[in-house]
Amino acid sequence: MLFRSTNTAASATVSESRAETPRVTIDTPRLSGSIALTGARLDDLSLKTYTVALNDPETVRLLVPAGKDHAYYAIHGWLPQGDLTAADVPGSETPWQVQGNDTLTVETPVTLVWSNGKGLTFTRTISVDDHFMFTVTDKVANTGTAPATLAPVATVYRHGKPADLQNFFISHEGVVGRADGTLAELKYKDIDKFVPVPAEGALAETREATTDGWVGFSDKYWMTTLIPTQGKPFTSVVKALVLDDKNAAKNVYQVVTREPAQTVAPGQTIETAARVFAGAKEWETLRDYQAAGVPGFLDAIDWGWFFFFTKPIFHVLHWLHGLIGNMGLAIIALTFVMKVLALPLAYKSYVSMARMKELQPELE
Repeated sequence: MLFRSTNTAASATVSESRAETPRVTIDTPRLSGSIALTGARLDDLSLKTYTVALNDPETVRLLVPAGKDHAYYAIHGWLPQGDLTAADVPGSETPWQVQGNDTLTVETPVTLVWSNGKGLTFTRTISVDDHFMFTVTDKVANTGTAPATLAPVATVYRHGKPADLQNFFISHEGVVGRADGTLAELKYKDIDKFVPVPAEGALAETREATTDGWVGFSDKYWMTTLIPTQGKPFTSVVKALVLDDKNAAKNVYQVVTREPAQTVAPGQTIETAARVFAGAKEWETLRDYQAAGVPGFLDAIDWGWFFFFTKPIFHVLHWLHGLIGNMGLAIIALTFVMKVLALPLAYKSYVSMARMKELQPELE
């Protein structure tokens, strides 16, 4: 059963009328693209060091603005609580203004500002490292006379299924997430079977995390993942918003993270920070992020049913490749290492075979 949303707020968040908007440029050694000032959307991103084919100079485009085919983008915002309304907090259509630098590089973050005209000023600083990790730091200053309560929220939208979806059973494509040490993988066909959740305005599944976790869309080689503040509780939601009852491929798939509400008193400022990974699933890069405080991030790679065996084997192969510099020779070296490790068992097998040969004449 498909569920068509009648929730106008939910529908507004996937507006396709903002493909053309003032933008902030992204330029790093590994990324190029831009951020739309309407909604502060991270919606235009290409991977400089990856091409669509070996002999094709066209680089891989990961994120695509709303209004274009296979739109795919991320938005951070706030959920209003108490007396606040959706118009009082920044959302997908908020007209942010650049403050200072207008090009996002590894060395130069970008700062965006928006005021709701009712005493709340929102300041967003976006930074990026030399790989694929964006950090979004939000500050809310209350110059009004009443306290304001609001909750951080982040969403990745994917309009329709990926154009290059392979549906190969040994490679996971869909949603991957972690909550309190438990990994979950959902294919698009699984999401299409979700039950309607009226509160979410969509087909949805919700998970609660108390200490750590993340959630995102995973392709064969690429991934876009929301990483809320670790060490604190958050809610993870996977949704499918049905726009065409007859064609599930046109669903708008979403992953959402919601953090606990915070109250900013008059004259005070609150601050929160979250991260977005958008790039290639490079083993070494994910390993470094995991070591830097993103628990279980290496499990975003689909290691298969025998992960307890494939993960250490790949670790050794990666080390050998770095040592030798040639993948073919690294595989030969790995085979030799495996033979050496299996030598005790092989020796016992050879001894047993030799004894059987000695007994063969007597058996006959």
